[in-house]
Amino acid sequence: MLLSGALFKFGYFKFWGLIAILFSGYFLNGIAWYLIGRAGGYKILEKWGKRLHITRNLIEKLEHYFKHHSIKTIFITRITYGLSMPALLIAGSLKMKWKKLLSVTFMATIFWVAMMMGLGYVFGLGYSAMGKVMQTIATGLTILIFAIITLAIIAVIYFSTRLIRKRFFNIAEKEESSLLDKTGEMFNHLFKDKKD
Repeated sequence: MLLSGALFKFGYFKFWGLIAILFSGYFLNGIAWYLIGRAGGYKILEKWGKRLHITRNLIEKLEHYFKHHSIKTIFITRITYGLSMPALLIAGSLKMKWKKLLSVTFMATIFWVAMMMGLGYVFGLGYSAMGKVMQTIATGLTILIFAIITLAIIAVIYFSTRLIRKRFFNIAEKEESSLLDKTGEMFNHLFKDKKD
């Protein structure tokens, strides 16, 4: 039911067809367990009760409780996971009236199917939203990575240009000073020769 609710959100099923299948399946499941309990009676409870450590005394207490609270018991066990089978077997073995059983099972089935399908649908919405969020995150990361790469390239160009410029000026200063020194020496040498 959860999966079908999620798949309905993604457009795999028609609403009324899906509701009809889920509702009839869950409703008929309850009726089937009731009929098995009605046909087998206490034999089924005693056979399975031994395996589940259910004594004859506990079965009698359940029978007494079930006689006074049968509608409440069937409804609550039908809307909880894993408890409806034993409750329906007891209802069948105690020969609960059909009218009561059908009305309670009908109401519980509506509630259970709506709740489970709704949870599945909400999961589908969350999954869709997650896809949009992931797409937004991927776009944001792409922009961030592009900006980081661009800034890194600009930083490399700036610092390498600065380094090259600094070295060029250092070399130029050295060349300039050596050129001036040579020119000065040459002039000194020229003027020195004239004096001598």
